[in-house]
Parts: sequence; C-alpha cells; structure tokens
Amino acid sequence: MPVFDYVCVTCGNRFEKLHKSATACQPECPACGSGEVERKLSTFSSAGSSCPPASSGAG
Repeated sequence: MPVFDYVCVTCGNRFEKLHKSATACQPECPACGSGEVERKLSTFSSAGSSCPPASSGAG
C-alpha cells in the first residue's frame, strides 16, 4: 500500500497517510481537521542492510 505525504493548506501541518490505492480520497488534516490538504512528492525508502564485499581469499 502506498504512503503519501501531505501538507495542510490551512495550518501547515505535514503528515503521512497510508492508502489502499493511489486513487483514494483526500484526507483531512489530523491537526486541525481541514480538508484543504495538498499531496507532496514522497521519497522512496527501503529497509535493508548491505554487506561488505566478500574477500577473494587470495593472500
């Protein structure tokens, strides 16, 4: 499910909202309850780790 970033036009609050689809309805601001919010570009993040390069074993 995609997570979208929003900013409230009324109070300036920034928040995230998880949607079941990209065409979900526009949420209300959790701080002031205004329906005047704008969706902002989200950054993509991925959880994981990287391993150091394996040694060749040559000495």
